[in-house]
Amino acid sequence: MKNRCVPFFSMLIALLLCGNTWAQVAPTVTEGHSKTTSNHEVQGHAHSMKGSHRLTLGLGHTQVSQGIIDNDRKWLSLASWSLNYDYWVNAKWAVGLQSDIIIESFVVEHGNEETLERSYPIAIVPVVMFKPGKHFSFILGAGTETAQGHAIGLTRLGVEYGKHLPNDWEIGIAAVWDNKWNFYNSWGLAFTVSKIWPKKHG
Repeated sequence: MKNRCVPFFSMLIALLLCGNTWAQVAPTVTEGHSKTTSNHEVQGHAHSMKGSHRLTLGLGHTQVSQGIIDNDRKWLSLASWSLNYDYWVNAKWAVGLQSDIIIESFVVEHGNEETLERSYPIAIVPVVMFKPGKHFSFILGAGTETAQGHAIGLTRLGVEYGKHLPNDWEIGIAAVWDNKWNFYNSWGLAFTVSKIWPKKHG
């Protein structure tokens, strides 16, 4: 598991460092009233998301502690993708729909040593998000995970950290914990890239 995680976390750190460098070397406008106003508006999106739409693509790993391999209980690290949409009602609150897929098949233990096979499960989770400050957002939602026609209800808790970049892009890290009702629990960590469409002011 460690060997599989090293390339992912190395890429994650490299991309975050690149994003930080990009933000720091972005042109600073010091001349002209109109250019200064435009620069202020671009930076303002990092603080106020009211009326904005955001689409986020995530690449990460989902961790399952109750995995079964060759009849032995094992900790599983499973590759996963996510695609999320959210709409910001105001600067602090958003509603959204999160979807993710684990791109592997696996078996988990649940209940009285019973097993459950999951093949490329897809989770669809409506969420509410709260952003108290500039970078961190907290996530709460409930939805379903479906695999092989068998749907499982789940509750999701999460947190994400985002860094705003020029031209309404954002990079970040998201961590979520899913309680699959009466079956198993999982948690995931993903690198995310987001595109934001700010509210247009007439």
